[in-house]
Amino acid sequence: MDKLKTIVSVILVFAVVLCLSYCLLIEFAEHTVTSPDDDSIHVHFIDVGQGDCALIQSSHGNILIDAGTFDSRFDIVDYVDSLDVTTFEYAIFTHPHEDHIGAAKTLLKEYDVKNIIMPDAVHTTPTFQYTIESIEKENCEVYEAVAGDSYSVGDIRIDIFAPGSYYDTNDLNNMSVVCKVTYGEVSFLFTGDAEEESEDSMRYYGYDLDCDILKVAHHGSSTSSTPEFINAVSPEVAIVSAGLDNDYGHPHRETRQLFSTLGIKTYITYETGNVVIATNGKNYTIKTEK
Repeated sequence: MDKLKTIVSVILVFAVVLCLSYCLLIEFAEHTVTSPDDDSIHVHFIDVGQGDCALIQSSHGNILIDAGTFDSRFDIVDYVDSLDVTTFEYAIFTHPHEDHIGAAKTLLKEYDVKNIIMPDAVHTTPTFQYTIESIEKENCEVYEAVAGDSYSVGDIRIDIFAPGSYYDTNDLNNMSVVCKVTYGEVSFLFTGDAEEESEDSMRYYGYDLDCDILKVAHHGSSTSSTPEFINAVSPEVAIVSAGLDNDYGHPHRETRQLFSTLGIKTYITYETGNVVIATNGKNYTIKTEK
């Protein structure tokens, strides 16, 4: 009987050890998903409600594109911290509206942001004023976004397609920075809140708009994403960053119908939560995190 008890005890201990080892392996596996190696990057479209915030994570440096809303600031910090990200080579603030720079002051304080790319557009809101003051306080290098300029972080290339130098600086949506981010053979187009006027201009000047993944302009508003522009972009995947039951009805029915007709796989953050795209520069995988 004593021998049987000893055998049972040994089996139980062994089972506990196996269970703990399995849990540790699962935890490690989940962690490695959010830590790109030298051959891959992860592009995070963070669910910030009715706003925009994306993070490009790579072993060569990180890039922030827009800073969500003021109310989402702590959610963004928690998300960035979960990735063990502490430094950004570039932060791109596409335009001065609160739903794109609302958390900028907080993020500039929390993280080492080396360079900022933003349009030559100003706003009268306290949010914009706080952002400018924070940029100056943190001694960030600032680059005016001008169509035709290019930047790089390791093997990641950033091409600026808008705004053009002739744009009306008072039209803040159309002053949005539009940039194509390319890694190997995979590309992303980030469009801020650019509307039809900006879209037409980019097509007129012949920029290489074709991409694999499109961050849909202006939260899916029908004032953006014209059929001509979307045909030029020809994305396989579209990401719409919008809040549930938002006051604007984003994304609009016309936009959703256009993407459906063209067979573009569409993710809306209020439905999917965060969208994370991992790519090695040849192919990509998509994961959602509600």
